[in-house]
Amino acid sequence: MQQPFLLDFDANRNAVLEPDHERSKVNYHFHRKLLFAFITKDAIKQFLIVYPHRLIGQFDCFEGKTPIYEVEIGQEKITFCQAKLGAAAATELLDWLISYGVKQILTIGSAGTLVDLPEGYFLLPTKAIRDEGTSFHYMEASNFVDLNSAYLSRIEFLMKQNGLKAKKVLTWTTDGFFRETAQKVQQFRKLGAACVEMECAAMAACAQFRRVDFAQILFTADSLSSIECHKDRGWGLDAHETALTLAAKIIADV
Repeated sequence: MQQPFLLDFDANRNAVLEPDHERSKVNYHFHRKLLFAFITKDAIKQFLIVYPHRLIGQFDCFEGKTPIYEVEIGQEKITFCQAKLGAAAATELLDWLISYGVKQILTIGSAGTLVDLPEGYFLLPTKAIRDEGTSFHYMEASNFVDLNSAYLSRIEFLMKQNGLKAKKVLTWTTDGFFRETAQKVQQFRKLGAACVEMECAAMAACAQFRRVDFAQILFTADSLSSIECHKDRGWGLDAHETALTLAAKIIADV
């Protein structure tokens, strides 16, 4: 049976509209290392108080301007910005950052847990379920995207060096936040998924298509471990500043 044309993958590396299509107007030069943060503005504000930084660009769209910073951590200068919620928006911004020089990406953000894990527990995705649409524009149709790499292993090693345990997990990436039904939770839990979030699979597919390094550190927030009762807990907010500081140290050392 022939698959629907919507799942056809076009491997052409050239698009009608390229991420750097405005290069003649704004020719940014971002640092190779990127800390891409799904973190609140308040936590980012506190982070920028601690580390020397300067504005080196901005991503402009109808919802406003996203500032892109150079942050100095020790002797290392990295690119840093707040990520956008959801696979499509996050990947659009990420692809744009890559087009202006980013080569090594570390993303930090929260995830809902599908199994019994405490809030604020660190997770390291090694594979992501592609229950979203964006990744299919960057990779052949399949159920999963594999995140295993030497880069990911290095991130894991540095976390251990900093005395932090990180559980390696399969994550479920969905763009249907309010369609995480009991049936789907059970289905993906049976596949081995330990958590759910909205961007990982798409960002990983984009990074692989663009041939750059990518890894994501997640920390647990709300809980779907009991399908009868969703638990907000604290939405992981108490971990934002700690997680951001940790990720900054790791991206500087990787």
